[in-house]
Amino acid sequence: MVEVSKPDYLSLVNKGGSGFNVSELVTAMVAAEIEPKRGLQQSKLEKTENAISGLGYLNSQVATTQKNFSTIASDNFFNVTSSNSESVSIEASDETKLVPDKKVISDITIAKKMVFELGNFANLTDTFTADVEFDRGTWSDGVFAASADNVTQSVSFAGETLPEIVAKLNEVSGIKAQIIDTTGDGSSYSLILTGVQTGQANGFNLTETTATARWSSDDLDNSITQYATNAEFKLDGVEISRDSNTVVDIIEGAEIVLNSDIAGDVLVDVTRSEEAIRQTLNDVIFSLNEFKTEMDRLTYIDIDGGENGPLAMETSATILESKFKKLSIEPLTGYGSNAIYLSQLGIKTNSSGEYYLDEVVFSKTLENSPSSFMALKDANLSSSSETAIVSKSQFTNIPSGTYTVSQTDGAWTFGETELTQIDLDDGGSQFTSTTYPGLVVKTSERIPDSFEVYVGKSFSQKIIDLMDNALDLNSSLKRAEETYSSLTEDIEERLSKLEEREKLISSRYTEQFGSMEQSMSQFNSTKSLLENFVESWKKQK
Repeated sequence: MVEVSKPDYLSLVNKGGSGFNVSELVTAMVAAEIEPKRGLQQSKLEKTENAISGLGYLNSQVATTQKNFSTIASDNFFNVTSSNSESVSIEASDETKLVPDKKVISDITIAKKMVFELGNFANLTDTFTADVEFDRGTWSDGVFAASADNVTQSVSFAGETLPEIVAKLNEVSGIKAQIIDTTGDGSSYSLILTGVQTGQANGFNLTETTATARWSSDDLDNSITQYATNAEFKLDGVEISRDSNTVVDIIEGAEIVLNSDIAGDVLVDVTRSEEAIRQTLNDVIFSLNEFKTEMDRLTYIDIDGGENGPLAMETSATILESKFKKLSIEPLTGYGSNAIYLSQLGIKTNSSGEYYLDEVVFSKTLENSPSSFMALKDANLSSSSETAIVSKSQFTNIPSGTYTVSQTDGAWTFGETELTQIDLDDGGSQFTSTTYPGLVVKTSERIPDSFEVYVGKSFSQKIIDLMDNALDLNSSLKRAEETYSSLTEDIEERLSKLEEREKLISSRYTEQFGSMEQSMSQFNSTKSLLENFVESWKKQK
């Protein structure tokens, strides 16, 4: 029979209790249960916080890119100058219509507003009663003739002071009234009526329908100090007359302002600036590369693992990146019969995807098709017909492209859209669309031949719209940010619960091992008693 050796339990028992470091033992047991779960949640939290941080960087870059292209959209490709800007100033109003040009303006007499003085009022407290009628028209050799479209306006006042009368006169359309202290000492006042608009046809006449003539042009205290006149000048020797000092129809796409009378010549010059166009292209390239670099950093995927960008495989970011790349390669339509590509303007990409300026292509396009560069910054709305004028409201959104205006079986269409045609008094036609409210096409012919209408959205505006959509409160980026924020709160709640559980099981284990220590101490006391008994028994033998 094999004898099984029994352990010496007494030798295993320590005199001071269990002999274990209970604190370390409890810590180790709690950590074994909690730390794997905590580590998993902290890893998730770190990735989520990195994603939120990455979205913050992306939003900042989106806003910067939007601002950059908004600036580019306001660039000027033409220099418009005047040899005497104090007398004649000029600025571009629509660069899409500008072409290099030179004009000589001379013998200028600027247009004036009518000024009518009602003079010799002794004070501002006297009261007056009268009924006055105002008519708009033309003065010629001291004789007034009302305009064909004139509408008589009436003003009545009874027992009112001059300041009160001025308030009423300022309600009359077409004039502005003010009181002038002519002597400066309060002894004599004049009521000055000034026309709102220049031009010979914008004069006015006062007729008092009551007994006195104090408020009419016939009163001796009153006088017309300045008649309403047209602007008169010569354009390259041709005599020109306009009712305003702002002239917009002698150089298409430019606004010329006549500031003062002058007998000499003033040269206005419109030139295309190669330097300005080149700078705009470089600004476009810089902004494209800046956005691309940041997107590459944020969405970088490390195939070896461990060094991914904060937005690697984030759907909303990759969609934005894809749309951005698409804009740089898709054609710009609506700028004529042919589409325009960035590569045709000299903006190309190298093997690493970075944008750069191809000088050879740039110079060639600048020489052969300089207007193509307008597609970088300016919207286009034009037609292939010299007798058609196309306009639209700023709120009318028409997709970029080419639309044919034509008639089939008496029905007019704008591409696939039905048009409504009305006859104009000048023998032409006007076309409108219910699909595109605000679109107006006017032709000088009653029944024009088919023609094309070009509607183009600039590359800058396309980028601006893309960035606007990305920053929108309902965008996928914003939804992703909200999701990550919600996920962060959820993970932090889980970590908080783990912390509470950690405290709970730590307290429980401490209590359990405390009870064990108490039992072991009692057992050790029994051990000592037995040892003493055995020693005593040995001595008796």
